[in-house]
Amino acid sequence: MSTVREYVEAFMELGESAFLEKFDHPFLLYPDKHGHGGFRSYHTRMADRGESANLAGSGKSLREFMVLAPQRSGKGKIPTKLLVGRSEDRDLSIDHSTVSKRHAFLLKDESGVYKLGDAGSTNGTFLNGQRVETGEPVFIRDGNIVSFGDCDYLFYSPKGFIDILARLGS
Repeated sequence: MSTVREYVEAFMELGESAFLEKFDHPFLLYPDKHGHGGFRSYHTRMADRGESANLAGSGKSLREFMVLAPQRSGKGKIPTKLLVGRSEDRDLSIDHSTVSKRHAFLLKDESGVYKLGDAGSTNGTFLNGQRVETGEPVFIRDGNIVSFGDCDYLFYSPKGFIDILARLGS
């Protein structure tokens, strides 16, 4: 599955419990197509890097947004620490020149709360336009804009994503 629309269909077919069992991981949404070999000449800038980060509307319906999910999505238990980077062996692989091979990470604590951390990247990790300092993970909430270099995403926890899917499916 690659678009929010496809996840809406799966959610409507499976129901909340079965969907959560199959997709118990965070989701990163973005308006433009990218992937291996197709994301080198442009970026998904949605957030200003100034005092306030505003979503720069892409003109697309949220249903048409693309979904970046961990490579093991739908195939069993996802680790509580997901690595983000340009390298193909990362949990969340972003093939873009501004993304370091080992760029950032998402942590899920025992209570289900997520944090975003920078892994010493060259071009920075940002939360709502504010730089995340290396070694100082910050709390992240549903709907926050996370940026890896010039690549911006909307973050959703599994429960937050289900809320979006339920609204879009009704």
